[in-house]
Amino acid sequence: MKNIIRVTGAVNKVNPANPPDCLEEIKGLLAELSGRQSDIVVFPALSLCSPSCGNLFSNAALLEQCAGALEELQRTAAALPAYLLAGLAVEQSGRAVSAVAVLHGGRLVGLVPALDAPAPLAQPSSLPHLPQEGLADGDPAEMPFLPPDAVFRCGELRFMVAACDPARLFAAAARAADSGCDLLILPAYAPAYAGLIDQVRRDARAASRTAGCAVLVVNGGIGDTSSPHVYCGFAGLYECGEEIAFRGAGYESFACTGDLDLDILRAGLREAAEPPGTGMPHRPGRAVFAAQAGAHTGLLREVNACPWIPRERPEDYLCELFDLQVRSLVCRMENVGITKLLLGVSGGLDSTAALLVSAAAMDVLGLPRENILAVTMPGFGTSDRTYYNALRLPEALGASCRDIPIRQAVQLHLEEIGHTGKLDITYENAQARERTQILLDLSNALSGLVVGTGDLSEAALGFCTFAGDQISNYNVNICIPKSVLRRLVDTLADRERIEGVADILRDILDTPISPELLPLSDSGDIRQRTEDILGPYALHDFFLYYFLRYRMRPSKIFRYACTAFEGELEPDFIRQKLALFLKKFCAGQFKRAAAPDCAGITRVNLCAHNHYIPSDLDPSALLAELDRIV
Repeated sequence: MKNIIRVTGAVNKVNPANPPDCLEEIKGLLAELSGRQSDIVVFPALSLCSPSCGNLFSNAALLEQCAGALEELQRTAAALPAYLLAGLAVEQSGRAVSAVAVLHGGRLVGLVPALDAPAPLAQPSSLPHLPQEGLADGDPAEMPFLPPDAVFRCGELRFMVAACDPARLFAAAARAADSGCDLLILPAYAPAYAGLIDQVRRDARAASRTAGCAVLVVNGGIGDTSSPHVYCGFAGLYECGEEIAFRGAGYESFACTGDLDLDILRAGLREAAEPPGTGMPHRPGRAVFAAQAGAHTGLLREVNACPWIPRERPEDYLCELFDLQVRSLVCRMENVGITKLLLGVSGGLDSTAALLVSAAAMDVLGLPRENILAVTMPGFGTSDRTYYNALRLPEALGASCRDIPIRQAVQLHLEEIGHTGKLDITYENAQARERTQILLDLSNALSGLVVGTGDLSEAALGFCTFAGDQISNYNVNICIPKSVLRRLVDTLADRERIEGVADILRDILDTPISPELLPLSDSGDIRQRTEDILGPYALHDFFLYYFLRYRMRPSKIFRYACTAFEGELEPDFIRQKLALFLKKFCAGQFKRAAAPDCAGITRVNLCAHNHYIPSDLDPSALLAELDRIV
């Protein structure tokens, strides 16, 4: 967890034109924050005086009090092993301007001028000078001003300060990303209006996603004057389009703390960057000051147990995902001139999703659903429940059905190759390959296209039969993990208006996941339950997301999983299943390398154009790193 940086946005209650009172509020907040182990603490622009001072900014007495408050803040922050940023009015070339003081361990690193100085300019005859001790470059300068594009380092995280109105957030984020920064800090003091906070939250999410850097917005205003504006303090931390922490609209001083993850940020930066070979090499600017990040207890960020589905409007996302599945299949059918589809239906989740996609594709093309041939191929482990659902669903959807039992053909094949009848991998795979042979031969006879049903979870774990259910003409599920397919089918069940279909879908969702390749128990129950063998698909899908999307090391994935599944799964169980995931992920690459065509419709997938590892990769290095977890 070394790449975790803890960031706090703090909004102090102000007393206009009274820096000592503003300072006392800041000191009180710092005392409360002493146990949070923050690496960076940020107060708003003009947090030591407030912009409502108006013409008083032309008074040297006010600026002198600001300078004195900053000196006192330095002494207070001497014991704080973190960056501390606070805004105030200072003199620059005989004029009063808004700037942000950057402190570390009580040392004044420098002053970053505001990009759009909200304070009135002033030219008094005599203005105070700030203390010079601790300049970053050690030069005897009149004022410790830094350039507006100054870059600072906290551990491996690079950040930039841009004190400006939140309306300029996108431009500031783009400039920070161009400088190679991982975090843009935006201390602000914008007047409130109805809708401002929601707008800033939307903009910050969008800016953090498109620029590939995190965004911290800290807007002041608690306790300020009510004329000619009203102010409303708030603070929010954003990372790759997600809101990590937010707090605001209160009446007293408050702090908002969250953890940034550099692995996630760097992945966002890769995604936001131009495609390889189309732009100039990235040359980040040199940091003017660097400090080490501290150690943290716990994790101050929400970790979603299903990171594949966004928190906001999840049903809209799932419907869009389904539409992309349909669109991809429609394009393939139109481009190759195919009007018939074939797929094996088992009464399970994956084939159900693929059948729903196929039915929707026929509707888009204006073709009859009878052009879908849904083939049921009961084998040695097929249960009555899945068998009848496999027959009922295609009929309810208006598809053509065909029932072709495979027990006799597989038994004959096993005898021909000298198999003893042992319930081993040969016994299981022979059934999967027989089903695929039937579908491919039928597609030749009918000039149709075999729709693949396998999902991303099975591909990641290699839990499919090579040259069996791994093969098809076109796969519509392969980019969607099992846990998301379950949510997708559940959402479609709510939308389905054909009589009886929703009830069948609900029963399929309640059926245990199983390849049904082993005989049933004496009581007729499914003996082979996939999640009893592998562990919960939700857990493996979680591993896969963080392993692929953010390239996290195994020990960090383990920590994240422990947070996401706290109270549900024990850490030892999570560690065992993560080791299993890593072994199976590497061992299953040879199957993914020979995968059929598909469309990459999710951000994270294992399509050949997005992902490659050798098929004979040894997972020892990954497992060794996991073994070092204490």
